Amino acid sequence: MTVEKKKSDLAKEPGVRTKLFIADETIGLGKIDLLERLGEAGSISAAARQMGMSYKRAWFLLNSMQSGFREPLFVVKRGGSHRGGTTLTPLGADLIRRYRSHSDLVDAQSNEILAWMRSVQFER
Repeated sequence: MTVEKKKSDLAKEPGVRTKLFIADETIGLGKIDLLERLGEAGSISAAARQMGMSYKRAWFLLNSMQSGFREPLFVVKRGGSHRGGTTLTPLGADLIRRYRSHSDLVDAQSNEILAWMRSVQFER
């Protein structure tokens, strides 16, 4: 096996995930990854492709996340590949940074409970 664990192996490992609740929406790792890829690619379509999802699904997730905030997380400029695109706003970039920072904090504080969970986990 390679140095990186396979996704199926990771699913068997005990873990802790950070989930944020704002207004009626939840924001977790998947939405943050999508928002980050959107910022890097400058395109909802490209971000969706990178994550193996449809444009429609990506738009739904981004729109649902946006509905929890007063200010925009991203701005869409219509017009195709030459004139259009999508950019993160400072709020969107701040959300990513704050989520990652909080998630790192939670991960750093989770060693004891994760070790205990591994010791009592049913082996399949």
